[in-house]
Amino acid sequence: MRRRAAHRPQRVPIFIGCEGESEVGYVALLDTFARDANLPVHLYAELLTGAGDPLSRVERAVMRLQHLASRRGTFRHRFILMDDDQVAEAPDRAERARTLARQNSIQLIWQQPCHEAFLLRHHLGRDTHRPPDSPNAGRALEREWPQYRKPMAAIDLRARMDIEAVYRVARVEPEFAALLRAIGLTGFE
Repeated sequence: MRRRAAHRPQRVPIFIGCEGESEVGYVALLDTFARDANLPVHLYAELLTGAGDPLSRVERAVMRLQHLASRRGTFRHRFILMDDDQVAEAPDRAERARTLARQNSIQLIWQQPCHEAFLLRHHLGRDTHRPPDSPNAGRALEREWPQYRKPMAAIDLRARMDIEAVYRVARVEPEFAALLRAIGLTGFE
């Protein structure tokens, strides 16, 4: 009698557009936590190169999603990690980025004001810390984590951040919490 192969659930594809290599490393960190929890997801990090502001990043993501749909199928969930500090430079383009994202079922995760501040909020006692701008965020992160270098690979991030640190941020960042829910990492609720 032949053995039946074990049933493996279909992995849910999740598209995560990334402003830079630092975000790509962070998505890889989230992927390790999803694998540790045996969650049937596939996190697809897409570096949105050649895009200089929020609108051009969303436009680039829409183009990539259309291209990927012809080869890989559609993504059930779509997100983009972006720095919030660029919104003030061109608020009209930022609003157009929000509209285009909504039209294409893409959820924007605004890192306020930047990725370094987002990483800072992973540290105990810093979850509500909101530096006013990117230079202050960089200095605050450096004080908290002197070994931080941009960009960090997932293995280096994991040496400093565990799943509880990620959950700490999800409790204060609703847009980020939506990404964790899509992945199935819901220990923060």
